[in-house]
Amino acid sequence: MTKTHQQDHIQPRERLFPDFSDCWTPIARSADLGDGPLARVVAGQPIVLFRTAEREPVALLDRCPHRRVKLSIGSRTPAGSLRCAFHGWEFGAEGRCLRIPLVQNPRCEAVRATAFPCVELGGLVWLFTGVAEANQASAPWVPESLLVDGWGSVYEQSWSVHWSRAVQTMLDVAHIPFVHPTTIGVAFRRDLDTGEGAIAYDMRSGEGGRFSFRWSAAGQSADQTVGVSFAPPNGVMLDVPTRDPERVRRLHIWCVPAEAGRSRMFVITRRNYGRLNPIQIILDHLTPLILREDRQVMETAWPSEVSKPGLECSSPADLPTIAFARYYDRTFRRPA
Repeated sequence: MTKTHQQDHIQPRERLFPDFSDCWTPIARSADLGDGPLARVVAGQPIVLFRTAEREPVALLDRCPHRRVKLSIGSRTPAGSLRCAFHGWEFGAEGRCLRIPLVQNPRCEAVRATAFPCVELGGLVWLFTGVAEANQASAPWVPESLLVDGWGSVYEQSWSVHWSRAVQTMLDVAHIPFVHPTTIGVAFRRDLDTGEGAIAYDMRSGEGGRFSFRWSAAGQSADQTVGVSFAPPNGVMLDVPTRDPERVRRLHIWCVPAEAGRSRMFVITRRNYGRLNPIQIILDHLTPLILREDRQVMETAWPSEVSKPGLECSSPADLPTIAFARYYDRTFRRPA
């Protein structure tokens, strides 16, 4: 193995994902992958996705170990490998080199593209931001509500904001009547205008930075409290209240770091009722509109990254966003 090939295969994780290492995160919708190749950027690193002949997803650093060109401009072969567009070198699962054209007795086993553990669950393709072998990386935590039968939709948006601000926004209750006064914040704004808008929280902490809470505004009935859960490092689940306790409607949101200062937002709505109900389908399709309302405000934030705890003015209405800022500071903030 040449020095160049060796370096490409064993690059330290800190060099690849210095600000988001050893994390499972969704990076694409299953429906968008097809056969591939599909280019993505995760925490500043270019990634290429494709499927093997068995339809399993593969994630490689989007850089051929031969001459460093993007593998994503290549093509998938009928056998399910990825062929580089420059010299036709082919790569398969775990980055193994399968073919080097124009060479007698090529030492394909001495060449390997940098591969990342990659799985497909709940309608999403998940990437582990480390170079561990697939069987060495713990499986991603995926909410059970994504794995059971249900209906809904999957949305994706690109935001010009650091992923930490995006997560903080999804946990922020106090902005709802002001950013969404004609959509999800209608009732909240009405209560606010009548002097009954104070927020009450029931916060609960879990392991590894997890926390959840239920919140309600003064004047709301107990069955209208909203449940919110933070799933580190970048997931948020929102349980939308329904009048029937047997009916479940949940929004699953992941705020994924992409290029510097940009995030990719994945939102999956799931419900166990109203499969063909036009009103429920319309409510599902309101999700991108609500996200755009958030985006146009958050893209003005400076700095784009969440500030250190204590550097911004806060109030008791900000308890969930303060909890996330503390988690982010101790988990991802690099020492000055």
